[in-house]
Amino acid sequence: MLTFPLENAQALVKFARTHTTAQIVAEKVETQVQFEHMHELGVKLFQGFWFATPDLVHTRTVRPSQAIILQLINLVRNQSSTAEIEDLLKKDPTLSFNLLRFINSSGFGLSCEITSFRHAVMILGLKKLFRWAALLMTTSRTGGSAPAVGQTAVVRGRLMELLASELLPAEEADNAFVVGVFSLLDTILGIPMDQALNSIALPQPVVDALLHRTGVYAPFLDLVLACESGDEEAFARNSEALHLSNHQVNWAHLQALAWADTLSD
Repeated sequence: MLTFPLENAQALVKFARTHTTAQIVAEKVETQVQFEHMHELGVKLFQGFWFATPDLVHTRTVRPSQAIILQLINLVRNQSSTAEIEDLLKKDPTLSFNLLRFINSSGFGLSCEITSFRHAVMILGLKKLFRWAALLMTTSRTGGSAPAVGQTAVVRGRLMELLASELLPAEEADNAFVVGVFSLLDTILGIPMDQALNSIALPQPVVDALLHRTGVYAPFLDLVLACESGDEEAFARNSEALHLSNHQVNWAHLQALAWADTLSD
């Protein structure tokens, strides 16, 4: 996208489709205008820094669909009654459907199908459902961020969980998952991170990692970001700080990418 004027894109796409059978990839996308223009031309594959960089509008308000998800996260996080949570889910059937779709995905690995939120609470408990409520934020895209942002957030969450599980207790690995998923919350909501976090009840160590890059989860987030950047020095420095081998990190990254695919199937 950096090698030609945007007004030439339509002709280039038409030429490629006329004379080749190749799939078209818009590479080095750095602005929302570039993404939207290429998307309107029917391009489906994208790469670029813009997908993980927020377009912040300080006066923007959270969309209604996202507001309900934030309410759900807060109810689950605060261990509210099942009846309260079910009442909220009844207001948005799509939200309820997506929650059950996530829980029943192959990535969750349950031996039985979950048929209702009450059933999910019985099988899993609210603490375990917190992470799945967090995942729902990545599916809220109407008028918002590109799908690649949500996919990146899911991969970050799973990768952080896998890396943390090598060194931390299970409950802290769950929190590491939330740190990874919410590391793009400002991009998904289009508001500054501190404002986004003010609307959710999160454990303080999670907030410290997201807002200040401090605390027990910060080194894992730094390593995950290094994996994305392709910066070999940062990768080596951060993996060594956690005493994780290249094999451990690369294998976890492959698992995270595969797991994210199971959720989008």
